[in-house]
Amino acid sequence: MIQMKARTKFEKQVAASNERLTAISPKAVEWGVKHLFKHPAFRVPSGATTCGDCGHKFRHEGKGMYVVCPHCGHRLEIKDTLKRSHKESTYLAVLDTIDGLQVERVFLLSVYFKKGQPFDVCHNEVCRLWLNANGQTAVTSKARTIGYYRDCFNWGSKIELRNMSDVHHIIADTWHYPIYKVIPELRRNGMKGTLPDCHIFELMKSLLTDARIETLMKARNFKAVKYFINNKSMLDKCWNSHKVAMRHGYRIDNYGTWCDLITLLEKSGRDTRCTKYICPTNLEAEHDYWLNKSVTAEVKRRKAEELIKAKEDEETFYKSKSCYFGIIIKDNDIEVSVLDSIEAYQAEGDAMHHCVFKCSYYNRKNSIILSAHDKDGNRIETVEFSLTENKVVQSRGVCNSNTEYHDRIINLVNANAHRFIKAKATA
Repeated sequence: MIQMKARTKFEKQVAASNERLTAISPKAVEWGVKHLFKHPAFRVPSGATTCGDCGHKFRHEGKGMYVVCPHCGHRLEIKDTLKRSHKESTYLAVLDTIDGLQVERVFLLSVYFKKGQPFDVCHNEVCRLWLNANGQTAVTSKARTIGYYRDCFNWGSKIELRNMSDVHHIIADTWHYPIYKVIPELRRNGMKGTLPDCHIFELMKSLLTDARIETLMKARNFKAVKYFINNKSMLDKCWNSHKVAMRHGYRIDNYGTWCDLITLLEKSGRDTRCTKYICPTNLEAEHDYWLNKSVTAEVKRRKAEELIKAKEDEETFYKSKSCYFGIIIKDNDIEVSVLDSIEAYQAEGDAMHHCVFKCSYYNRKNSIILSAHDKDGNRIETVEFSLTENKVVQSRGVCNSNTEYHDRIINLVNANAHRFIKAKATA
């Protein structure tokens, strides 16, 4: 990664402030080690157990997953293993301010546990994401290296001004030390106390550039903040509906489902500011209802489009197949008739759940399609009769299955093959 040259006033300010940042607070490291790692207790089959934190040895033969070290009092996760060491790493972020700028500092925190010894901690600062009161952003970072993993860094390089990449954005979405500093503009816009569980850098940027997130943050609606920070397009689509719902005291427990409902209502042409629709008593049931309506409407639209496209071949269809229209073959229980329109092909395909319409069987020059019904008018099978072989080449029931009438239908149509030959000769 090539170092950038500071060009704008903001970048020059970032580059200057970057040199003046001090080391991370030991309390932040201590908090990270305590809360972000599973501290192991090494236990061998004999029951001899070693604390991964302080190295104290004791016996423990219980069946639980956790044990408290009698020496240091730390709660440990039991690992039944003969290994003598264990290493864990995670990213930890700290929010700080300097020279009127907000900075999110991201560290790689590693803990090394070794049997019989106190654990060892090391931390390396990876990058710093900068923000000013106007919402401008920049990043200073160690140089990235080419490797299998995208978050590979050259630990010997300096933290310098560089191009912002998605890697910086991803690793910044991590655990945060709960004691933080923010610039006055962020505190004014609602960033104080407990923070929502979302991408903090995106939250800070949105608080400075989007009054809607500021409104939600000041209302302490953390569910809404978390969802809309991660789904910004939904904020534009659902904001007016959300204002109406909040004004009427409606409580939204699942923002994903509620925003999907607003989208479905919009697609169905409903008023997305009407409390009748946007404030349902049973959100899940209402969501499913409008989803089914939307799916049904979409299916109808697609069928209409398919039919319009198929109609382009209607003239050719009638010219080549009309001589067979009206042919009906029947016995005491079965009636087999020729499909005589494009619409009939579509209805047959929909009812029987096969591809007689979608695969354009009406365009096949050397075959004719018939539909077999029982004496009550219920569809049984769809029959393809070859005009070159003068016999049935396939007969399919629902989902291309065979019915109890399968052989009977084929024999009945084959016995009347002369009717197709005669119709073809006189066409």
